[in-house]
Amino acid sequence: MRKIIKGRWAIFAIWLIATIVLTVIQPDINAILRQKGQQGANSESPSVIADNILKKLDTAKGTNDLIVFYDKDKISEDEMNKIGDVLKVISDSSQELGVTDMIDPFSMPDAKSSLVSKDGTTLLVSYKLDKKSREVDEIKKELDSKLSKVPVEYYLSGEDFINNDYLKASQSGVEKSAALTVIFILVVLIIAFRSVVTPLISLVAVAFSYLCSMGIAAQLIDKAGFPITSLTQMLLVLILFGIGTDYNILLFNRFREELSHGHSIEEAIVNTYKTAGKTIAYSILTVFIAFLALVFAESPIYKSGVVVVIGVTILLLEILTLTPFIMKVLGQKLFWPSKNVGGHKENKFWGKTSSFATKHPILPVIIILLIIGPMVYLHEEKLNFDTIGELGNKYPSSKGINLVADHFGKGQAMPATVVIENSKALDNNESLAVVDNITERLKSIKGVKQVSSVTQPLGTQIDDFYVDSQMGAVTDGISKTQNGVDQINDGLKLAQEKLGSADFSQVSQMVDGTAKLQDGMAALTNGLKQIQAGIDDGANNSQTISNGMAAIETNLSKMSSGVAMLADNYGKMEAGYKEMGTHYQDAAQALLGVKSALSQMQLMVAALGNSYADSESDANYQALKQTINQLSSSLSPITPDGIKALNENYNAVTAGFGTANKNLATMGSGLSQMADGLKKLESGLGKASSGIGTIVTNMNNVSAGLGQMESGQEQLVAGLNGFSTFGQKLSDVNDGLKQISDGLGQTNGFLTQFKTNKTFFIPKEALTDKNFKKSLDAFMSNDRKVTKMTIVLKADPYSKEALSTINKINSTVSDGLKGTSLSKAKSGVSGPSSTTNDMNNILSRDLNKTTAIVIIGVLLVLFFVIRSFWIPVFITGSLVGAYYTAMFMINYIFIDLLGYEGISSFVPFFSFIIIVALGVDYSIFLMMRFKEYPQLSQKEAIVLASRQTGGVIISAVIILGGTFATLMPSGILLLFELAIAVITGLVVLCFILLPVFLPAMIALPDALRNLFSRKKADGLNLEEKVI
Repeated sequence: MRKIIKGRWAIFAIWLIATIVLTVIQPDINAILRQKGQQGANSESPSVIADNILKKLDTAKGTNDLIVFYDKDKISEDEMNKIGDVLKVISDSSQELGVTDMIDPFSMPDAKSSLVSKDGTTLLVSYKLDKKSREVDEIKKELDSKLSKVPVEYYLSGEDFINNDYLKASQSGVEKSAALTVIFILVVLIIAFRSVVTPLISLVAVAFSYLCSMGIAAQLIDKAGFPITSLTQMLLVLILFGIGTDYNILLFNRFREELSHGHSIEEAIVNTYKTAGKTIAYSILTVFIAFLALVFAESPIYKSGVVVVIGVTILLLEILTLTPFIMKVLGQKLFWPSKNVGGHKENKFWGKTSSFATKHPILPVIIILLIIGPMVYLHEEKLNFDTIGELGNKYPSSKGINLVADHFGKGQAMPATVVIENSKALDNNESLAVVDNITERLKSIKGVKQVSSVTQPLGTQIDDFYVDSQMGAVTDGISKTQNGVDQINDGLKLAQEKLGSADFSQVSQMVDGTAKLQDGMAALTNGLKQIQAGIDDGANNSQTISNGMAAIETNLSKMSSGVAMLADNYGKMEAGYKEMGTHYQDAAQALLGVKSALSQMQLMVAALGNSYADSESDANYQALKQTINQLSSSLSPITPDGIKALNENYNAVTAGFGTANKNLATMGSGLSQMADGLKKLESGLGKASSGIGTIVTNMNNVSAGLGQMESGQEQLVAGLNGFSTFGQKLSDVNDGLKQISDGLGQTNGFLTQFKTNKTFFIPKEALTDKNFKKSLDAFMSNDRKVTKMTIVLKADPYSKEALSTINKINSTVSDGLKGTSLSKAKSGVSGPSSTTNDMNNILSRDLNKTTAIVIIGVLLVLFFVIRSFWIPVFITGSLVGAYYTAMFMINYIFIDLLGYEGISSFVPFFSFIIIVALGVDYSIFLMMRFKEYPQLSQKEAIVLASRQTGGVIISAVIILGGTFATLMPSGILLLFELAIAVITGLVVLCFILLPVFLPAMIALPDALRNLFSRKKADGLNLEEKVI
């Protein structure tokens, strides 16, 4: 210390330069906070995971914000048109303003019902805002200039504007609190020291440490990503000015006491730091440990409290270096104009209470335990995360969101969003069925009002996407198909009967007769040639010729009649086969249609099985599945290629009929010409030779025609024999069609049982439909690997009910993905409720974890300082009791009396840290004085130490309590509650636990021993009297 005093001017110069440099180069932490925002949950929280996945889905940069238009009398049509015009201007200036993805009732009429309140007073417009490194206030001015012509009230709200207003409120509160703190400390110190210089010097000394601490912290925040919140600066102000002033009071009081003993200034400084300096070092160590424990917190908001560690470290350096400089330079002038150089007077209140407690320890211990015990046992954390509620209606952003809450419900304004990310695309029937199943499960949760997803974009089922709706059309189609199959069956039976009744043997006989006729024609031709030769030889054979002519004429007549009959039969058969062809072709096409329908039904039955939990054990479902598979298998041979081959065979047979009919017509013409020749022969043998020559020529033609006819008939016989085989196959087809008809009937019966099943199944054609593509674009990423579901909650998003609902949503989504094609997909829930729920879980874990770390750290310091076991335990118990008393008080005031749903989320944590860290300071003040009287008994030492330090501790509590009281006019509920909690805890410590409970606990062992000793002695006396 003497070396520090000797080099005091160099030390002062270093402090001055460091303070100026750090202040000049200090980044604007408020600007950093506005730009980066404050993160409430860690990177592993479901809400943060969901937010990161959501960024992949939504390629548009920016955050979600709102414009709320309001007219208490209802927005008129004219006002609505003017609002639309203004929104058109904003849309046209989207690049300039950074506004994208605007959703309003003018550009999206379908959304009007969800954007205009039922009473017509409120209109909601949502959009994304890309700040582009601009301040929110600057953006607000730009939007205000565009909205200036709107004839109704409007409010800019949403994440950016709410956070900006909250930061403004916090900053304003900190500035107001800082000013009030300075004024309060000045007043208290002037009263305590009866001096003007002491308060000013104390504040200047603390200001040096604050400016340096803030400068270092700001650099870490800006350059190293050190966590920052709206509480960072406030905590530093409160702790440094609060405990810094307390430490200065302790030092200055001891310094004045040492001066009163006649010591020189340098000796007084050295003695002061040997006693009070050591006390302060231990006290700062406990504060250091308490806030250093925040390193182990999960919440970035809690971690930001580590800045206090920097602050108290710099404060310790200031106390050890700069304060001695001040004492040495000013000396007794430090207390000007006060002439009193004595130390702090003994405190009568602490003296009397501690004296009573040590004399009668049992009674005060029992009373205090009976009061504080139930507070600890019955304590319940009821936290409130509603940032908007803390702002009230003082700011445009909060007023706008409250209007939305009043006219649409807060759940509508701040929905939750479920996101699912898969390694493969989700735009297929199987994945969409999983998504739809999860959608339905989420809708069944008690606290959920509406769920919109890719399969239900408007929050309701699309009937055409479900098996029950499709099943009606399918069963009707199956019934019609069954009727068609029955008709085809009847037609084919008729064709089969016709084919069965046809006598193909007569056609074979005709072939044989034609061959014989051809032979006869050859012989006839030869005979005619001979006749011609005989005529040429003479008329001796005239009778023979006459007889031959008569025979020929008779045969020609018979042949002509037979050919005519054959041609008629061929024509009838050809007509019959054409009719049969029409029936079998209709049957073939119908069977192909049945086969296609069965393939679609197989997919639907598979989808039904996936969504039907008991499908494996349901006999009806298994029978349905087996029947459809059998039907599909039985129709597998029927293919377009097979039908084509059958058509080719049929066409060949039909062509054979045509050829046969043509040859018969040729033969009939030849026979007619032969008859004419014979008539000419009869009219005159003179011309006989010429006539016979003509007949012979025509008979050669007829003979050639008969040869062709015979060949055609043989082909016809082969074709007809094929039709005979076809007729047999038609019998098999008829049997198959009968089975198909029966199977379709059975299938219809099974499917009718599932008409009420809401299984999702989207037809292939719907997947490529332009309307469904809009839903895919709205709820899926471009690569279709990410999808979202928007959930509107029934309760206030910050309420306990909403947080419970979020837990159910998380578990429902997780369970819905298990055992499906999306079992390996990532999922999470985003939105205010989800973030709040994650923060609630994190804060609860942090409170439990850091509480244990802080208590252990404080115990270790106390063990080291006091070198005792039970007294540190008693002190730690007192600190915990003070904390729970403070929590009971603010729960009673804000929940029971004022009707809030809970206390602000950060209050319990920071209250505990501050009460313990500062409370242990006062305990160390007391115990360090206690240790100065080793010659006295513990009871005497604690009473004397209480008298000596009581005034200092009360002054410190008044200053620190007053410092926190300056938070009350800030207008922020969080700061108001924190102030009440800390003040309550410090007051309970200062006036009950430290002056009464701690002395009583120190004296309690002796009191109990004496009590038992007296009872034992009384018992012995009684025994002696009896004897």
